[in-house]
Amino acid sequence: MNDRSPSYNDSEDSRFLQNLLISHWVAIIGGALAGLVIGVAIAMAQPKVWPAMALAKIGQIGGARAVIEPAAVLARTQFPSFIQDALRAAGMSLDVSGNTEAKLAKKTFITQVQKGPDLFQMQVNGYTPEEAKQFLTGALTVLQREHKVLLDLAIKERQDRLDSLKTAIEANQKEHQEILSSIKSNAELANQLPDTISVSYLLRANEVERARFLEQQTILQDQLQEAKTYNTRLEAPIYVTESPQGTSKIIAAFVGALLGFAFMVALFALRKWLSPNRA
Repeated sequence: MNDRSPSYNDSEDSRFLQNLLISHWVAIIGGALAGLVIGVAIAMAQPKVWPAMALAKIGQIGGARAVIEPAAVLARTQFPSFIQDALRAAGMSLDVSGNTEAKLAKKTFITQVQKGPDLFQMQVNGYTPEEAKQFLTGALTVLQREHKVLLDLAIKERQDRLDSLKTAIEANQKEHQEILSSIKSNAELANQLPDTISVSYLLRANEVERARFLEQQTILQDQLQEAKTYNTRLEAPIYVTESPQGTSKIIAAFVGALLGFAFMVALFALRKWLSPNRA
């Protein structure tokens, strides 16, 4: 018995493959066609999905800064519990391992920070346009609920400052009246005109203080306008693609045909190599 295994150079390998293709070309082509049909069938059996996108802006305080950093929003949406929170807020099933809609949402949900000021985009696929919109609405609701806590603290801080300024302005006005009353009273008692320089100084200091208070009040009131202080919100309506997406039939057919071709070639090559060892 010859223990030496057969060896082939490149020329012999090429000739072996060529003979194999010529000898079994009908079966090999049939395998490729079968793979093509199977690939197309699998692609057609896959359910269609509807991608949906939501462009949102982080809540603003006084039009000058966001209630939270964009990086924090990104980290929050990537945290494992966020999917469950979004599903709950959307009124969808929380079973991400058994429910197909919840499983698809967990698999496809992504968040990206955009180049615009404090903008971020959320994207998810749904088996229907309504499901995709429903999940994104739930995701936004979770963020709005959490950001509102921060927004309310900032608003309360400014409201407290406004209340404090209102009290200070009222005290300033009272002081103004007291200065005038004191000047008038002293003038009547002394039967002479008051010191013009002192009066001017007192009134001027009082007016400067009131002007500073009023300026601060105007700034705070301007910051609290709805156009400048608001919670996280959509910048545009949630967008759902006009047509569903699925596995490409052309790609599936090509891959199926290629796998079918490769399988048949490998099968006949294996039979050819094993045939000398058969009894």
